[in-house]
Amino acid sequence: MADNLFSRFDDRFYADHEFSLDVDENELISQHVADFIHQHRDELSRFIARKLGSEDVSADILQDAFLRLSSRQSPEAIANPRAFVFRIVANLVIDYQRLSVNRLSQDVDDEFLHAIPEDLPCPEKIYQYQQRLGAIHDAIEDLPETCRRVFYMNRVEGYSYSEVAERLNISESMISKHLAQAIKHCRDRLRHY
Repeated sequence: MADNLFSRFDDRFYADHEFSLDVDENELISQHVADFIHQHRDELSRFIARKLGSEDVSADILQDAFLRLSSRQSPEAIANPRAFVFRIVANLVIDYQRLSVNRLSQDVDDEFLHAIPEDLPCPEKIYQYQQRLGAIHDAIEDLPETCRRVFYMNRVEGYSYSEVAERLNISESMISKHLAQAIKHCRDRLRHY
């Protein structure tokens, strides 16, 4: 069985290592697999990092690849051991990605559930907010045209006094007066809200 596992590399492997006859065949296969993975470790690690975008888990995936290869019971020879090992590593990367996605979706679900405020506004509060928003809209609509435009440009769109003055072709002191008038008008109209 050991003779068939990595047939193309067997002669070189066995020439470099001395084995006693009582060595268990599985131990021999495991050693051969370990040597093969160690020999291609950098290349396999780069492959994993490219697929996952991180080198953090490459050692774990290589360990899983070793376990999967060394527990292989099939007696047939592997024509291209390098491609075979890379296929196993690629499959392990896919498995890791699947597990990560599942873990992430569970984490997101838990975080999402904990982020929901416990005291959502009741329908009465929502109605009150809508009424207040309508009153604000009506108060702004009741302003004179120039006053309303100044208020909107400064308070809603965020333009500075000088930018509003330039766009409307009026002085900055008039901008200040229009804003004061708009704020007083809105405050008076919204006093009971």
